[in-house]
Amino acid sequence: MNTFYSILSAVINPASGEKISLGLLLSDGNTSLFDYSDSRFSLLNSLIDKESKKFIRHYLKSIENVIAKIDVNQEQMTILDEVGKNMIINEPYISYMSVYNQNVVSFSKPVTIDVAVEEKIFTTLFSKFIDEETLVKSNTKTNIQILKNDFFSKVKTHYLIEKELTSKDFPDLLLPVSIDLFGKNENYVIAQFFELEKNINYIKNDYFDFFQLDKILKSGKKFFITQEPEKTKYQQQHYFWEQIRKQIGYTYIDISEIDIVSEYAVEHCVKPII
Repeated sequence: MNTFYSILSAVINPASGEKISLGLLLSDGNTSLFDYSDSRFSLLNSLIDKESKKFIRHYLKSIENVIAKIDVNQEQMTILDEVGKNMIINEPYISYMSVYNQNVVSFSKPVTIDVAVEEKIFTTLFSKFIDEETLVKSNTKTNIQILKNDFFSKVKTHYLIEKELTSKDFPDLLLPVSIDLFGKNENYVIAQFFELEKNINYIKNDYFDFFQLDKILKSGKKFFITQEPEKTKYQQQHYFWEQIRKQIGYTYIDISEIDIVSEYAVEHCVKPII
């Protein structure tokens, strides 16, 4: 079987076909190599909703799992690592996916190349198509997602990172929520980052998670972390930003002052526990 490669992308806008390349698959149907860029994946927070990002993360992990235990003799073809389904990666299947799977993630049409499936070849292709490809242009403001990822590594001894909470943790939670930073001292301490230069509906979804927990943890310390959106281009978002700063019950933090959150954790001995 011929060797082929295909680029896996996250679909940002199905209508326009806008995508961000995330990873690369190199395979001959028997041996496969796959990897994706963490830095590219981190850009998705400001571009798509949380559920779509969660699905993409699962999809990427599924590909890795499939490659680890691939069975080229099975007839049923799927790339999702689900119980009871056989798994396979070959050129016809990836070709099919490149045409009919364009909603959240997509594969490019497989390109046949006369090479062996080797790490050195894969690294060269990955560098060419993923690492060096032009990233989505950002404005002059601080990239919240990049800052957020860097900040997480500094406070992980004090906070649980991107903690998923359900009614098992707090019975009054109507729906599961995801909180960027979650810790506890004498009271609960939470912090949530908000990217306000994205679709207002995504912002509403992000805020609903924070709002739910805010109402439950009445005596806790809560940090709302963001920066002012550009007023002319993002009028609704800017109005939301103005109103948020007037709210009581939690502390508004501009990302330029984010060290306040880590300093609070040190001073109050915040621990990464529920």
